[in-house]
Amino acid sequence: MNEHGFIKAVHRHLSPEVYRWKIHDTYTGGVPDAFYCGPAGSLWVEYKYIKLPKRKTTVITFGLSELQQIWLTKMSDFQQTTILAVGWEQSAQVFYGPHIHKSVTQDELVRNSLLFKELAALITQHCLSGG
Repeated sequence: MNEHGFIKAVHRHLSPEVYRWKIHDTYTGGVPDAFYCGPAGSLWVEYKYIKLPKRKTTVITFGLSELQQIWLTKMSDFQQTTILAVGWEQSAQVFYGPHIHKSVTQDELVRNSLLFKELAALITQHCLSGG
């Protein structure tokens, strides 16, 4: 699987009531991979798909470019919900707003993981129910 497959796997589980926009902007650097919207809220998501290291103590950085960090931080400053969704195999971890730029160990990443369908449920809940 790769990042494109990760996004497709999440989108398969989204409610059809959630407006989704898979963004492919070749002119403006840093724009997140997807935008989701519903009656209760909107959400900007940057997706990263990684190969999970074998050692639990290995520190993982997410490979956000400087432009991606600036863009997500600016949207967060504007009171827009932004997340980084880091995926591997069939699991994902979500980092919100100001915590997007941190690094974690493999153990921390796995310990707090969600299934792809749970990530889709989180997006759906945010857009349709709020919170």
